[in-house]
Amino acid sequence: MSEPLTMPPVLYLPCFDYQTHRQRPQQLLYHLSLLGFNVIYCNVTQDPDHPFVVLNEHLAVCQDIHALDLERPYVMWLTHGPYVERLTDFQNSLIISDLADTTEEEFAPFAEWEDRKIQAADIVFCASQIIYESAASKHPSVHLVRNAADDLHFSTTDPSSPALLPSEKDMRLCRTTEPVIGFWGAVASWLDYPLIRMLATERPQYTFVFIGQISCGGPNNLTDLPNVHWLGDMDYEYLPRYASYFDAAIIPFEVRKVTKAANPVKMYEYMAAGLPVISTDLPEVRMQKHVRIGRSPAQFLRHLDEALLHDRSPELISSRKDAARHESWASRADFIKDRIIETFIQKYEKPL
Repeated sequence: MSEPLTMPPVLYLPCFDYQTHRQRPQQLLYHLSLLGFNVIYCNVTQDPDHPFVVLNEHLAVCQDIHALDLERPYVMWLTHGPYVERLTDFQNSLIISDLADTTEEEFAPFAEWEDRKIQAADIVFCASQIIYESAASKHPSVHLVRNAADDLHFSTTDPSSPALLPSEKDMRLCRTTEPVIGFWGAVASWLDYPLIRMLATERPQYTFVFIGQISCGGPNNLTDLPNVHWLGDMDYEYLPRYASYFDAAIIPFEVRKVTKAANPVKMYEYMAAGLPVISTDLPEVRMQKHVRIGRSPAQFLRHLDEALLHDRSPELISSRKDAARHESWASRADFIKDRIIETFIQKYEKPL
């Protein structure tokens, strides 16, 4: 009788700290751990005095890269292109390359590693159709795995009973009888700041709240707008609380290469919170019937007004939450689990 195959732990090398972002890598790896995969997630922030922090039975955060056992095999989960150079430092049982963004425009510096990430992999996952179409001809095992939401995390959002926010200032800001329009995510160069200015100028009675780490100078050009507020980075745990004060949520992205290839995580999270969603015209957003699309600034504003009037009924809130429930990180991880297991068996199972 042959020995049963044992899956080595999944290893994610430092790219984002686990607690501060909770984006695609953290979500997928966390949900794989709930399915029984052993996962080691390496933080950028190092703390050699506490090399491993155990989050659940199968998930540990590594805070000292030197504490990793280099003598054992790993399933390498690769997102950050330059780590292709580090693969030879490890015993690679499987290599999984996860392509979350296009390597153009802001991400062009990573283009030199993109093909190497694909060629080095046993399995390739892609976050959007455009990324999938680019990679599909370069590898025999490429799979489209879009982003999603942790629907349980956001399902507690209740507009009729808003929760406490972490600061009195934010409480005063959001506890208003006028509409509160929310955004969370990276406050980056791909936001359409002229569009935001137009919306805020045309609707001075609306309060626009932006939550997220500011990585560009765009907000500096809008400081004259008294109804636009940049709250900075916020713990993931607080997002449902803020959502309970929002009347609608927006995805005001510029439409260009980097955003056309994006599958916004916030879209699913907004829906999981039950919020009406208005976005600019992005290919991955068009597939969601619950999202209003503004193909021009004027149409975006019109959709925002109409969403506030018509899209906040209990029935529509429930419908958006149901849609997000079917677009969950748990379901994405379940699909990935099957691909990993079948690939591992094909690679290592000896014929009888």
